[in-house]
Amino acid sequence: MVNQLRLSKGNILVIAILILLGAGIYFYKEFNRKAADVSNVEPAASLTAIVLVDSYESNEASANKLYLGKTIQVTGAIAEINNQQDTLVNVFIGDDNSMHKVSCLLDNYYLASVRNFSVGQQITIRGVCTGYLMDVEMNRCVIIEKK
Repeated sequence: MVNQLRLSKGNILVIAILILLGAGIYFYKEFNRKAADVSNVEPAASLTAIVLVDSYESNEASANKLYLGKTIQVTGAIAEINNQQDTLVNVFIGDDNSMHKVSCLLDNYYLASVRNFSVGQQITIRGVCTGYLMDVEMNRCVIIEKK
């Protein structure tokens, strides 16, 4: 009887260690997971930066229903390129005369591609719309090359 009790305690210990090990591996993978690439995702909408900004300025609730949380493709003139310590690149596109623009946050992977562009040049960017603050915000953006 004593041997059976030790055996089941040993089994419980082994099972508990395996569960903790499996949970640790799962959490490690989740913590280090990269965001999904949207370069091959079909956009829910393709529009110009001016049209996107105008729709948010005129009716934010309606624009959120159309674009918030969805992959969209935006084309417009580059107003500013902001490189944040070679880790993130923020490209603002839109009309120079407008107070609001489209803010496109790109991963540092696109740093070399962005250097080929200059202020005033046309660019097409695809990303996930995350709402409207001072500008229309887009994350996980990729540069769409003209073919």
